[in-house]
Formats: sequence, C-alpha cells, structure tokens
Amino acid sequence: MENTQKLMLAQQEIINPTTAWVLFLFLGWSYGSMGKIGLQILYYLTAGGLGLWMLYRLFTFNGAIKQYNNNVYMKHGLNEMITN
Repeated sequence: MENTQKLMLAQQEIINPTTAWVLFLFLGWSYGSMGKIGLQILYYLTAGGLGLWMLYRLFTFNGAIKQYNNNVYMKHGLNEMITN
C-alpha cells in the first residue's frame, strides 16, 4: 500500500484537537474519543473525580491527543508523520 492510501486511512482515525477540546469543555468527553469508553464512563460516574480528575485532564489533554495521533500514524506505518 502506498503512503497516500495509508495517510487517508490514518486521517480517518486521528483526533482533531479543536473538536476534542470543544467536546471536553462542554460535555466532559475526552477518553471516549480515544477509544477508552470504560474510562469515560468512570469519569462521568465520579463527576470528573469531583473536579480533581478534570483539572488534571485540562493540563494533560493536549499531550494525550498528540500521543493518540502518533500511535495512529505508527499503526499505519507513517512514522515520518509523528510529531513531538
């Protein structure tokens, strides 16, 4: 498979940071968009760890998005697309 096809497949899976932030700020949805539905349910059941988990997530969310997107690129063999 050539890189163009791999890139198109990867683009369907990566998370748009702007969309992810809007969903997180208005709905508290952060783990679900990364395929961690169980953790998202736990997040909702504990009301974001009574706010502490939410504060932690505010500061780590950008890194989690980058890591998720880098893992998608690696899965599709697009190592040159990985960002630091």
